[in-house]
Amino acid sequence: MDKPTKKSFYDYMSIKYNVKYKDKETYELLLETIEQASSNDEILYGLIDLLSMSKVDRLIYRNSLAESGKELTPKQVDMYLSMIEYALDHVH
Repeated sequence: MDKPTKKSFYDYMSIKYNVKYKDKETYELLLETIEQASSNDEILYGLIDLLSMSKVDRLIYRNSLAESGKELTPKQVDMYLSMIEYALDHVH
C-alpha cells in the first residue's frame, strides 16, 4: 500500500476546496479506505461507483446517509467523495 502523508492529503484538499484543510479523522478514514479497497474488489468497485454519481444521485446518497444518522452538507459529501478519489489514486 502506498500510504499518502497527512501533509500531501491536507494539501490536496486545501487546494481543491480553497480552505486550510486539516481533519485527522478523515485522514484515518482515507488510510482505511485505501487498505479496504486494496484488498477487496467489491469495495473497490463500490467506491468507483460512488464517484460516478450524478447530482441527483448525490442528493439521494446524502438523504440515505441522513436516514442512517449521518447528516452531511452538500459540501461535506463533495469532500468525502474527494477523499475517496484521492484514496483510489493510492490503491494497488
